[in-house]
Amino acid sequence: MNSSELRRRALAYLGCVGRAPAATEEMVDDCLEEARSLAHFRAVGREYTRPLPFLEKPPYREFLAGCSGYALVAMTLGSEVERRIRALMTLDAARAVVLDACASALVEAMGDKWEERYGENRTFRFCPGYGGSDVADNRYLFEQLDPARIGMQLLPSGMMAPQKSMAGIVGLGKREKRSCSDCMAAEGCLYRKEGRVCYRSEENC
Repeated sequence: MNSSELRRRALAYLGCVGRAPAATEEMVDDCLEEARSLAHFRAVGREYTRPLPFLEKPPYREFLAGCSGYALVAMTLGSEVERRIRALMTLDAARAVVLDACASALVEAMGDKWEERYGENRTFRFCPGYGGSDVADNRYLFEQLDPARIGMQLLPSGMMAPQKSMAGIVGLGKREKRSCSDCMAAEGCLYRKEGRVCYRSEENC
């Protein structure tokens, strides 16, 4: 992913709609470079042809409709960037917020790139917590993938550590674009109010 697209994603995480001030874009570019230097991206995945029991629930069943199979995936940037963000919270809170957004954009982008191994005929990554699903379902992904081998930990809340980590499902055998219907923030989304979306698609490339 090119730098301008990463910047756009990071600005979306920061809530910037439209053109951001030059100083903000400069800080985002600087923090993206720092995030890249601190990142130690690692990922694991496993393909399946039959649905695991937890995927029989409506959000997943609807998501995987028409797929010939699916992959469970988990990925992380590692803990260094998280430690840096925490340190900055007492030194430069504004930069900490920007670096956090940049790290979120980076793990998303690197995850998308890593998933190219599953071919072009695949869906986007659907993570527990999306579209009415339960974040607690992360435990099923951890049971199947053992992401501890790449340094990930499942917390009692269902969230993951390090913070810049993701786990989800990728449908195989069909192509499906992201949509606002899968987003928990859709109701109050500033982008939707302006008739736009925060993600990259064939319509807004």
